[in-house]
Amino acid sequence: MGLSLWKSLLLYLIFTVCAILGATYFVWTAPPLPSSHCAEICTPIDVIRGRLVREPRKSILGWWTCLREYKKDHWWYATGGIWGAYVVFDFLGPLGPGSSLVLSVLMGALYDEWTEPSMRYSLMAHLLGVSGELCGGVGGWMMSYAIGREILLHCAPGKMTTLQTKMQMFQGSMFRYMLFLRVSPLFPNWFVNYSTALIGMPFAYFITATFLAIQPVTIMSISFGHMLRDAGERGLDLQEIGKRVCIMAIAMLWLSLAFVPVHDYRNGFAKFKAALNGSPCCRKHKDPLIIADDTEMPSVLTAA
Repeated sequence: MGLSLWKSLLLYLIFTVCAILGATYFVWTAPPLPSSHCAEICTPIDVIRGRLVREPRKSILGWWTCLREYKKDHWWYATGGIWGAYVVFDFLGPLGPGSSLVLSVLMGALYDEWTEPSMRYSLMAHLLGVSGELCGGVGGWMMSYAIGREILLHCAPGKMTTLQTKMQMFQGSMFRYMLFLRVSPLFPNWFVNYSTALIGMPFAYFITATFLAIQPVTIMSISFGHMLRDAGERGLDLQEIGKRVCIMAIAMLWLSLAFVPVHDYRNGFAKFKAALNGSPCCRKHKDPLIIADDTEMPSVLTAA
């Protein structure tokens, strides 16, 4: 017999409190921020007072300058803190919606390590974003498998029904359904992490589809963060912006492939094969036995 709703909620609360305590301990023991570069940062109190709305550019650049200088002096603490926040927010699900995108943009603005030469794309930022998404998603999947059934059935019964209904459209292709869920806007990312553990989705499919589906989104967000940093430091570079727009367009094309039904792929392949067989070059070499029957066989019979 599974856990009751109240026991599941209690365990989820315990996980949340442990994550908050761990984050508090990490911040408490971390080296202090450099006062010379972090004096103008926007604190949570400033956000409540509306400073972020009144001075968005100054607030964001202030945080970016502070974190950039802090990363230079304490690389492991800064990287561990950003990556850990990524994993925790992804793991806790509904308590951190949208945090993955914000942190991916921040990684693109902060990291220059392992830069790809032509596009100046940071492979370090990409590695941090992909690994954080995978670890957070796996943690959410495993936690939901253990304690999440009653919570989701009670708090999101409509979404669970829709999830089961959509699954019937992908019978025989659970992997493709998992890939569809990852790129589809129908369900938030945290709900996909939690709910797929309860509908019989194989764990290997979950890992593989997640790894493939997050590549375009990660590339887009990190490229956007890098573009914002360059615009803030050196102004707008139209050539560089054009390159990054091309990357985003390719990423969106990749994302759209999972929305095409499988029978459309089959019909398209069948039409392509029929057109290829109907081309003159194919008709010329098609059915050599029939050609022999029309031309060579009468001469052979006459000679006989």
